Amino acid sequence: MTLPNQPPTPPQPQPPITPTFADPSATPTGAAARPSVRWGLGDVFIGLALWLAGGIVGAIVLVATGTESDSSLTELSVGALTISVICGWIGFLGWPIIASYWKGQRSLRLDFGLEIRPIDLGWGVLGGLAALVISGAGGVAWSILSNEAAPTNTEFLPTEPSLLTALAIFVLVAVCTPIVEELFFRGLFLRAVGRRWNLPIAVIITSLVFGMFHAQGNSLAQAVFIVGVTASYGAVFAVLVIRANGRLGPSIVAHMCVNAVGVLGALYL
Repeated sequence: MTLPNQPPTPPQPQPPITPTFADPSATPTGAAARPSVRWGLGDVFIGLALWLAGGIVGAIVLVATGTESDSSLTELSVGALTISVICGWIGFLGWPIIASYWKGQRSLRLDFGLEIRPIDLGWGVLGGLAALVISGAGGVAWSILSNEAAPTNTEFLPTEPSLLTALAIFVLVAVCTPIVEELFFRGLFLRAVGRRWNLPIAVIITSLVFGMFHAQGNSLAQAVFIVGVTASYGAVFAVLVIRANGRLGPSIVAHMCVNAVGVLGALYL
C-alpha cells in the first residue's frame, strides 16, 4: 500500500548559545547543547601560577637590564612599569585564551563573557562611582582612626611625569589592565568557582584573591587596608557581571573608572 506524501517537517530554530556563566539559570530553558566545556578551577591555579612566574621573570629582567629605577618600589619608570605589568599577563590573559581554545568554546565571549554593549557604559560608570565611594569612606575611617592619610597601591607610579609618559601609563594601567584582570578574575575565576560551588561563594573568594593580588604597604595594617578596599572593588565588579548575566562589559568599564581616578590622582595630586 502506498502511503500518502507527507509534507516535509520545517527545521526548528535553534536558540543562540549564551555565555557559560556560574549561574545555570543564565542559560535559557531549551537552549541548544553547548560544546563540552572543561575549563575550571585547575585553569585558575594555572593562571595564577603563570602570573607569579611572569612576575619573577619580569623582576629578573628589570635587575639584569637595569631598567628598574633606584627608587624601585616607590617610583617605577615607564619601561619598568610596562615590564612588571605585561609579564603577568601570560597568566591573566594568555591562559584564559588557551583554556577557551583548548577546553571551551573557542570564544572569549561565550566562555568568559568578554563583550561590551552600549548599556554597559552607564552601569559601568555607576559601578565605578559606587566602588570609589566605598573606597572614600574607608579612607575617611582610616584617617580618623590613625590620624594619617589612607594608604594606596599607586605609590609605584612616577610623580609629575611628562605628557607622553602620563599617556603611556594611563593606557597601560587604566585601559589595558582592567580588560586583562576582568577577563581572568570575573571571567574565568568567578565562573569556575561558581560552577564548583555557588555565586555568593564565588563573589567572596574571587574578591578576596583580587584584593590580595593588589596588597602593598609599609605595615601589616596598611596592607590589610589596601586588600580590603580592593576586595570591595572586586565585589562591586562581580555584582555588575552577575547583573549582566555574565557579560564583562560593565565590570570592565567600572574597573577602568577606578583605575583612571587612581592613576590621575597619583600622577598629578
